[in-house]
Amino acid sequence: MLEDRIFQRRVDRVRNHIRETGSDFVFLTPSPAFQYLTGLDLEMRERLVGLLLTADDVPKMIAPSFEVSNLSSGTWIDEILPWEEEENPYSLISETLSSKTTGYSVLLDNSLPLGVYWSLEKTIGGFRSAVSLTPYLGEMRLIKSQAELDLIKKAGRIIDDAVMLAFSKAQLGMTEMEMKQIVQNETIRLGAKPTFAAVQFGANSALPHAHPSTRELTAHDIVLLDCGCSLGGYNTDMTRVGVVGEPTDEQKHVHSVVLKAEQTAIEKIAPGLACGKADGIARRIIEESGYGEYFTHRLGHGIGIEVHEPPYLVRGNPCELRVGMTHSVEPGIYLEGKFGIRVEDLVCVKDGGPEVLTYSPRNLIQIDI
Repeated sequence: MLEDRIFQRRVDRVRNHIRETGSDFVFLTPSPAFQYLTGLDLEMRERLVGLLLTADDVPKMIAPSFEVSNLSSGTWIDEILPWEEEENPYSLISETLSSKTTGYSVLLDNSLPLGVYWSLEKTIGGFRSAVSLTPYLGEMRLIKSQAELDLIKKAGRIIDDAVMLAFSKAQLGMTEMEMKQIVQNETIRLGAKPTFAAVQFGANSALPHAHPSTRELTAHDIVLLDCGCSLGGYNTDMTRVGVVGEPTDEQKHVHSVVLKAEQTAIEKIAPGLACGKADGIARRIIEESGYGEYFTHRLGHGIGIEVHEPPYLVRGNPCELRVGMTHSVEPGIYLEGKFGIRVEDLVCVKDGGPEVLTYSPRNLIQIDI
């Protein structure tokens, strides 16, 4: 996990934003924004947990009293205001805020549940204005610090090892779900939190993001593993492809086209390059090879606290890459009913060329069984 001082600096920036916008307070519920400021990766449930920030007071969390001990061990925030099961937690928020007669100007995250919005508005006597904090936090989150990158890189080493282990343990008759379990068990053994493992055999590999099934591994199958994990709250994401036995000429050719598209795009990643143009670099290679209609998704997505977050490398996006932005590069070709090939790596934008944050070989892995 990141050091407390990093979270403190983030909160200080948000408190300055409260002052600059003339707002009264920020309220966040469990979400990526909440995690970014507290260090707590929580699910939104029926019992209210929230972060309350004002310009001048110390940060405060609102939480059920029986959860306080558990939450306090995972966050740098010292002041947690407890509420009992029979109490209205929104009244606690109202009591904590200074009384006003003209309504409050609040900053809220886009992920705040509508029910929370209504309950908060009703209890504190209405909002004079309610503005999204999401664009401001999103801009903060776009550029990764060295401490954040270190966690992403460590997670990248772990998922690489877990995926390569799964390829080495492949057996005819093994199901997609069984191979997924190998990836996740190894991820846990190496000290990270499994987040997803898309394991796709044969024709299933032509279905991007299909869920692992009971489909069994057979001879000549393409094996596509798109897997990730998190460490200290930061994610990694990578995709590698293998084949059972000797690959066909078509499998080798499609893989070579995808690999060329990925490598060329990575080489061109640089500050000032528009996200849409980055997508076009890879897409043009696939189109010129005759497979343009089979590259059915964007080139990449940002990564950090979320597996998918800005910037998005998609056609038409004018956003320019900046030093410190971290994102995937993952072209693919999907021939439905036959097989699909995708190769994915993470990169961090640097002045002297991108730093690749995933490490296993990108070749078409031959699985000899």
